[in-house]
Amino acid sequence: MNALIPIRCSDFYKFCLRLCAQARVPLHNFYRSKKMYNNVVHVFLLVMKERLNVSYRRFVQLANEMSLARMLCIKRIPHFTTIQKALQRLPKSLLERMVRSCRKLLSLNRVEAGIDGTGFSNTNPSHYYAKRVDGVEVKNFTKSVLIADLKTKLVLNMNTTTRHEHETLSFIPLVRAIKHSLLRVLADKAYDSAANRRFCWENGIENHIPIREWKKGRLGYGHEQYIHGKLRRKAAALFNADAYKRRALIESVNSAIKRPFGAYVCSRRQDNQCKQATIKVLAYNLELINRTLKSWLFIFQTTFLHRLTLNKVFIPRSHYSLLI
Repeated sequence: MNALIPIRCSDFYKFCLRLCAQARVPLHNFYRSKKMYNNVVHVFLLVMKERLNVSYRRFVQLANEMSLARMLCIKRIPHFTTIQKALQRLPKSLLERMVRSCRKLLSLNRVEAGIDGTGFSNTNPSHYYAKRVDGVEVKNFTKSVLIADLKTKLVLNMNTTTRHEHETLSFIPLVRAIKHSLLRVLADKAYDSAANRRFCWENGIENHIPIREWKKGRLGYGHEQYIHGKLRRKAAALFNADAYKRRALIESVNSAIKRPFGAYVCSRRQDNQCKQATIKVLAYNLELINRTLKSWLFIFQTTFLHRLTLNKVFIPRSHYSLLI
């Protein structure tokens, strides 16, 4: 009898499939690998785990209760260690490419973006354990730099690291990857650099970054030509204080990611900590895309289709997707 019941896929799974197709996620890493599960199934399970914000063991129990195996068209939910090893095999660059592909699902172009950094706390290993066993001091958080659209609050690109480095080093790589989709970039004083501003001007991107005030007799970080020369005067002339006020919206994006999906990562290895933080952003983007497209569809149904109904024009429901 169960075989006669039609399989219903959730909207979250449908958007995850579209995102994997848009990012060109390969089904298998090696042609001799087992074909029981593919990378699309592993990516969905990892994103779903971070969406529920539970452990691997707990997630497998919930997946069996929600009958995710039938929706994924697999015989059974993989063991929790299989999902853990899939996280180790998936490259970080693939997950970041999926984050960059999210903007294509909403057809975002020439947007106003804000960039800011945040941190995810590390629960493993503890400072006491690492100091007693290895004698080294470990970093207690994973640094993540996000660039997000300030209108839809969709994360356009991100970079995660566990090294002790400044946020401004991630500015040019993040902007370069999506430079054709950017109209304006807003950032705080931490990103005030001659290289950052010159890169934006050369690529036709507006940048509104406050100028840092240097102490007398101290050049600080940057070139002397920028601090005392024409680049600093040009940056001051082009700075728009009213546009810079919208930069605070990036803080709401950081809060929207941490509150439902957790402000911490539980992985022990540093590379897995970076991947887990990226998957949290993927889960946030997919939920945001789902809500945004549903709201657009509701507006479409209540305006355009309502007018067609008043004019006695019948459109089958199967043709709604062709009209959008």
